[in-house]
Amino acid sequence: MERFTQRSAALSPFILCLMLFLFPLQTRAAAPENAYVGAGQCAPCHRQVYDDWKTSGHARILLKPSSKEGKEVPLPPGLTKKDISYIIGGFRWKALFLDGNGYLVTSTPHGSGGNQYNLESRKWVDYLPGQKVPYDCGGCHTTGFSPEGHHEGREGIIGTWRLEGVQCEACHGPGALHARSALKADIRIDRNSCATCHALSPRGDIPVQGVFIAPYTETNQLLKSTMRSFSCTVCHNPHLPSKESVRQSCESCHQGIAARFKESYKGKRGITCIDCHMPPAGVVAEGNPALFRGDLKSHLFTIDHAAPFPAVVRNGRRVNPGYLGVEYACMRCHNVYESREWAVRHSMGAHRIQVSSNIRIMRFQMLFASFGVISAALALLSAASLKKWLLPAQNMKRALSVHKHAAWITFACYVFVSAMCVYFHFPLRNPSKALNLGWFLVHPLNGVLGLVLYGGKIIAVRKYKKGWARSGMVWGIGLAVFWLVQYLTVLLSFFGIGGG
Repeated sequence: MERFTQRSAALSPFILCLMLFLFPLQTRAAAPENAYVGAGQCAPCHRQVYDDWKTSGHARILLKPSSKEGKEVPLPPGLTKKDISYIIGGFRWKALFLDGNGYLVTSTPHGSGGNQYNLESRKWVDYLPGQKVPYDCGGCHTTGFSPEGHHEGREGIIGTWRLEGVQCEACHGPGALHARSALKADIRIDRNSCATCHALSPRGDIPVQGVFIAPYTETNQLLKSTMRSFSCTVCHNPHLPSKESVRQSCESCHQGIAARFKESYKGKRGITCIDCHMPPAGVVAEGNPALFRGDLKSHLFTIDHAAPFPAVVRNGRRVNPGYLGVEYACMRCHNVYESREWAVRHSMGAHRIQVSSNIRIMRFQMLFASFGVISAALALLSAASLKKWLLPAQNMKRALSVHKHAAWITFACYVFVSAMCVYFHFPLRNPSKALNLGWFLVHPLNGVLGLVLYGGKIIAVRKYKKGWARSGMVWGIGLAVFWLVQYLTVLLSFFGIGGG
């Protein structure tokens, strides 16, 4: 007994060290089930999901400026990483910034504003310029959020969190238990978890801000739509960026309509279901209210062609009654020559239209532009032959006849096409909308230039009595270029290349 006691005493230091070594392991093994472990702990078993999530906006909704993703976002002019505590966003739409005290950056050394960076246009714009704005959005921008306290002691931040960004545990709950057990039962899987952030209260209303549907109301819209029985994950893989997340398209369920639409004029032109039924009716960063064109797609799907603009007053605020109007579905594209009344009359048959009236007009334009450019080329070549710039004409009388007839054909084509365009397209209800034509604005501007060219040509012919005099040749070359430009612009637009 005495020998055992002596041995125990001798071993006691080793036993004590072993207990001290094992105690942290025991403590770690007994970590509370509601502990957060971070997305990095999920990666070894869920590598593909983790890699998908890393490329999404969820992972980038709140960043440290020193992080790899944060370094990709430009900082407000005149400020450095030392001046910024967090970057809000920086994926697809916009980025905002928190200063060292946790308040929103609303001023820079250059003055108030210029504090929001829009990623698509790469422009700095004003957001609440000069105001003192606390950051109270952590509930949807972080993981393990608590509304109590100030994160990192920064007074401008309302609440605290365990992890930056929307990580795995923001939707699936604390992952310590699941990390130990690897059991599906030890993690939360809720088909309605998206609504925690992608909805505004009350969910029965869809707020309207100006002409746009309020952002972050996807759930509100879905509950008002014909797809109200669907959860978000029926159509979306929530781990991927939104543009890549579609796991089921409209055609998955609406095969009949999709097949008919595919053979229609719009289908053949590359227009898709979501262009009209999920138009960008909300704004996160940039929008054009005059064209009802935002940057956030709607989730209402139903288009009521004959109804008024979808905004009614309920409980003192403007809300969407549960449908899309022709403003969103039609007028953001058909805004130069057409009106709302036109859209109401004609949009009901959009799935079946085989050819549009504009295409009929363009076919005439193609025909007469072809005659015009060929005749202009013949007129120029015959004049060059008469001028003896090319091979001398073997038959002067025939060359002169070709020149005169070709010149008059070009003029007749010009008059006819111009009259047709004026009849169908003018007067413009809002002339400034013509700027929305993009590069195709070259076509009407060149058409106006044709008046000058034909005027100069007629004056030169009357003065010198022949179209192949030097000044007549100059105007003739100008007309040949004019017809070539007109032909190319109609051709490119007809085949849907470029345009406004």
